[in-house]
Amino acid sequence: MNLAIKDNLQYYILLLTPFLLIPGILLVEISALILILFFLLKNKDLKYYKDFKFLFLILFSIYVAINALFQISSNLKFSSFFFFRFSLLSLSIFYILDSTKFNSNDAKKYILFFLVFLNILIFLDSYLQFLTGKNVFGFQIIGSTVSSIFGSELVLGSFLIKLLSIIIFLFFYSDVDVKKHSFVIILFFGFYFSIIYIAGGRTPFFLMLLFILCSIIFIEDLRGIFLRSLLIFIIFASLLFVFKFGKTNPVDRVFIKTFSQITNNYFNKKTDNTSEEKKELNKEIKIFSSEHHGHYVLAYDLFKRNPIWGIGPKGFRNYCRSVDYDPPVGICSTHPHNFLVQIATETGLIGLIFYLSGLVFIFLRLLKAYLGKDLGERNCFLVISIGLIVNFFPLVPNGNFFNNWISIINFYYIGFYMYSYKNMFSK
Repeated sequence: MNLAIKDNLQYYILLLTPFLLIPGILLVEISALILILFFLLKNKDLKYYKDFKFLFLILFSIYVAINALFQISSNLKFSSFFFFRFSLLSLSIFYILDSTKFNSNDAKKYILFFLVFLNILIFLDSYLQFLTGKNVFGFQIIGSTVSSIFGSELVLGSFLIKLLSIIIFLFFYSDVDVKKHSFVIILFFGFYFSIIYIAGGRTPFFLMLLFILCSIIFIEDLRGIFLRSLLIFIIFASLLFVFKFGKTNPVDRVFIKTFSQITNNYFNKKTDNTSEEKKELNKEIKIFSSEHHGHYVLAYDLFKRNPIWGIGPKGFRNYCRSVDYDPPVGICSTHPHNFLVQIATETGLIGLIFYLSGLVFIFLRLLKAYLGKDLGERNCFLVISIGLIVNFFPLVPNGNFFNNWISIINFYYIGFYMYSYKNMFSK
């Protein structure tokens, strides 16, 4: 076992990378740099650079860099030159997964056990904060949101939903005896779903349901496990609703507040004294909520300024706060809170073509793997494909696409996808 760890150190760094997001961006940036340097120094095979998925990513990165360079107000004017590092991160992960072999099945199971153990620690800490109002480090619950070890950053649910398919990938890759460990596996995912729920994030909760639904449809080996885990989660959520355990009620935020926002009641209470123009806006049908709708109204106005090239990466925050630009009815913030809208607004139709064509490609290959013969590691490919679709799902509110934290986890996923794709379709 020690030999396996020593010989595959880069593999362990790779698998620990998501957890380095917890203390902030610095450690995970260092981890990404180490993986990239390992690839650049060790790789002697040009085939990785010729992979068409990498070429697609690097073309997009180059477009982002050039786009930012020629945008007057872009915050990525200099940092955009290094945006390509995320494409190299994906390629590095692909290379390490493809070239590194565990010495034994025991080693594979060991690292899976380690990652599961880390998640259990997060589970326990989250429940502690939910029940007492503070976690083990003294971080207090924020409003109706459980943050656990993330402190003031309300990303617990997002972190767990982004990590879910990676864990399941390792679950299949490690050849775990499902029948022998079925009770533990079902219980683990039941708790996993419940933590995403009590975290209070509505987008992660919806994406969790989407992930479960897609997994039940496309992955036969997960149907029984997820259906039983979902039953555990429903029982747990019902008990919370009836007995009202904890310092916050997830029902209020996940369901009641969402319904209130959609029906416009929540926003109207806040906007009684706004301008007549905004009151008129409140009478329209809203997308997600009035707050989100306000962002999209503003984004559309900015999109019309330069529909082909966009206003530049991270240009949304600059234009909506500029004294030279008098924004229309809408809401100004750092980004429009939707990947699809942000890509269209900040990188134009060209960037939007990149984004949508990538999603379409992933979905079509998912269907091919599901309907075709088992040419390789079907389950590994299916679960990573579903994870990517959920991660980039365009019809929900989400974070800043060009944020480093989000970029690392997005391109991290793509690295696993490139590896799984090769195993699934290469002859």
